[in-house]
Amino acid sequence: MSATELEGLLADLVRTPSPSGEEGAAASLAATWLEERGVAVERLGSSVVGRVGAANDRPVLMLNSHLDTVGVGEGWSADPWVGRWEGGRLVGVGANDAKGAAAAMMWATARAARAPRTLPGNLVLALNACEETTNSGMADVLAHCGAPDGAVTGEPTGLEVVRAQAGLAVLELSWEGRSCHAAHVARVEHSNALLAAARDLTAFPEPWVLDGAHPLLGESTMALTVLQSGERHNRIPDRAEAVVDARLAAPHDAAECVALLRAALGGARVRVRSERLAAVETEAAHPLVAAALACAGRTEAIGSNTLSDMALLPGVPAVKCGPGATARSHAPDEFLTSAELAAGAAFYERLIPAALTVLAAEGVAQ
Repeated sequence: MSATELEGLLADLVRTPSPSGEEGAAASLAATWLEERGVAVERLGSSVVGRVGAANDRPVLMLNSHLDTVGVGEGWSADPWVGRWEGGRLVGVGANDAKGAAAAMMWATARAARAPRTLPGNLVLALNACEETTNSGMADVLAHCGAPDGAVTGEPTGLEVVRAQAGLAVLELSWEGRSCHAAHVARVEHSNALLAAARDLTAFPEPWVLDGAHPLLGESTMALTVLQSGERHNRIPDRAEAVVDARLAAPHDAAECVALLRAALGGARVRVRSERLAAVETEAAHPLVAAALACAGRTEAIGSNTLSDMALLPGVPAVKCGPGATARSHAPDEFLTSAELAAGAAFYERLIPAALTVLAAEGVAQ
């Protein structure tokens, strides 16, 4: 297995469009590639699970990344699907987020499959669907495989080791009014919900920063991201709705956000739409963190405010680490360099036995 083969794998993945919810072709490509290299493969819809080692072996280390991508936005100067290496970089949708990490994990898993009996445990590779939308792929994998003893989530972190990830709460605001024909506003009783929302929202700070910062993740925030009201120019709107995106870390949660919004926006009804993606954190002293730092050549783990399937691993020792840069994600001309891809594959290859070894020792100690 050569560097050319690794680069070809990423190019093939990028050439295979896989917008979230439509990952089937990419999943078939990944499954075939792994099977041809001795990895036992299962398909769970458009997610792919690869195993090295006996299914009953403990501990279980899960490498997980995702096959889906966001849609193609404006501003691209190159074909987002061509998958061509030029000047040591590959430009394309998903090259950085996160098909580079997926390819590097596939490579490392195939290398481990050459000598499975040397692994002190069981390796599970999860290439998930729908990470960019519902996280249903990761949920399906965990329901099928069970919780691992430790996990590594592949995302573009520049091979920095992330041990804490912020959570997300989505909150809805609404205002009720009474409509009338716009021609009769001076004569007919009415209540304009759009104006009620506008009056309340003048009290929404920009940015809204919650008191008390997390040592790794920093300040928790709330941002007003959607405002909708009215459908026709000639009808006074009787309803207005807004959405608040809250990025949260300890000690903050969705209930606190609801209380703050109700206190500041007196006329708004406030409800939680979603709080399923809570913040997760692995202790700095956990041996998995130390193993990842050693394999990545880093001295200290960091925090991340971007979401990933790591959010579905509460209570599981986990880190997030992979090739690429988070600032390139979801951006025009997204790319990954050949040096980043090679470094990512080498990192995962080193980490697999190191992580299984420390997880095995943890199990014996407990």
